[in-house]
Amino acid sequence: MILSQSTTLFAQSYWRVENDRGDEILLSLELNKSKNTFEVHTRKDALKDLAGTLMFSLAKAAGKLKYPEIVFIEGRTQQKKDTLLLNGNFNYFDKQFVFNAAVSENTFQGRFLDARGNWQLLEGIRVADAKPLRDYNAIITTAFSLTEKSVVNKQWLKNDEWLDFKSKVNSLKSKISDDYELAATFFWLGKKLPFTPYEISKVRPQNKGKKQRKIGGRKNIPSIRELKNSTVFFDANSFPSNKKEMDSISTAIHKKNYNNLVIDLRGNNKLKLNTAIQMLNYVAHQPFDAGAYLTRKWSDSNNFIPSASDYSKLLKSFADPGYSAGKLIYEQGRSIKVVPVVESFKGKVFLLVDGKTSHTAEMVASVLNNKKLATLVGQKTAGSTFLTENVEINEEFDLVLADAEFYTSDGKNLADIGVDPDVLKSNEDVMNYVLH
Repeated sequence: MILSQSTTLFAQSYWRVENDRGDEILLSLELNKSKNTFEVHTRKDALKDLAGTLMFSLAKAAGKLKYPEIVFIEGRTQQKKDTLLLNGNFNYFDKQFVFNAAVSENTFQGRFLDARGNWQLLEGIRVADAKPLRDYNAIITTAFSLTEKSVVNKQWLKNDEWLDFKSKVNSLKSKISDDYELAATFFWLGKKLPFTPYEISKVRPQNKGKKQRKIGGRKNIPSIRELKNSTVFFDANSFPSNKKEMDSISTAIHKKNYNNLVIDLRGNNKLKLNTAIQMLNYVAHQPFDAGAYLTRKWSDSNNFIPSASDYSKLLKSFADPGYSAGKLIYEQGRSIKVVPVVESFKGKVFLLVDGKTSHTAEMVASVLNNKKLATLVGQKTAGSTFLTENVEINEEFDLVLADAEFYTSDGKNLADIGVDPDVLKSNEDVMNYVLH
């Protein structure tokens, strides 16, 4: 019976589909029955709404964008018993991926091949109409309220970039239909903000009955690479994030008796705070106060910047109990207390930096530079040392927000200043220098 009704059933239908990260997308499926072709897309003209008609037209004329929807899938159909098979191309902004799916009366099972050659799954159910999947208006309203109360520098809220961003998002928020469009709205329109990244992120799958998926991609596995007999290399993204891992790696390095350690922070703007602190602990030779992150609660209540001698009286450290990532906005700030691991590195440390080394990675560069614990090689860092955390909007969404600013142990701030390398080298010459 489904087979005989298929041309009617699938002529126009709507689907609530979820990806592996728990993001939900509202898809409209339209068929050309005479040509055995299909089109699947998110809200009509959503990408054009984001870019503006003129910008979209220019991007389309230049070949950078093809469709006015955020997701547009097209291809051919094939009926196989009670299932409609879809094969074609998945277009997302300016990227295109191979796509296929199997659609039955009430279920959608699809996938697309991403740029890394991995299949990304899309699973969903049929819904009655194209109404927004949730109250995105309320989510955005809460995000703006959190921002205006807690963004670390309230002067940013007076900038034209923020005012324009907020006005544009407010004009669109009642139209937003799914999680993809919500994320794209903040990403696309927020590129010029003085505090990036600034995003709304889905953190948990909607359907709590399903097997919980890991959010945020694959876990980084601590690893080291020997460059030559006397030198070991760490990409900062593979650096240990907790003391147990750090102790294990430091013992392994100690047994090899390396003379040189190279840590690569080039292009790094997403180094996690706990990883950064483990990095400092590993190369330190004695305990010291490295500085502090101060929040809006500090600047709203105080007219001075504390130095290391003030920390014990005014601030907890990140090592003290009670700190939880994303909750720092409820405190005035915390200090960074460096405590060397048992097998801390005793040889020469090279820290590779460039103009994109920022946020927590730049804090590490500043501390190691001030304490003469590493030779900085490369280019001047970005001058953007604020801490960005995921602040809870509700049980499903976080706001990625700049909620604290780093100050050195003598009360200095690196905003718009950056850290100069000890050895100025281009990216092409950096490795040659540290290996000779």
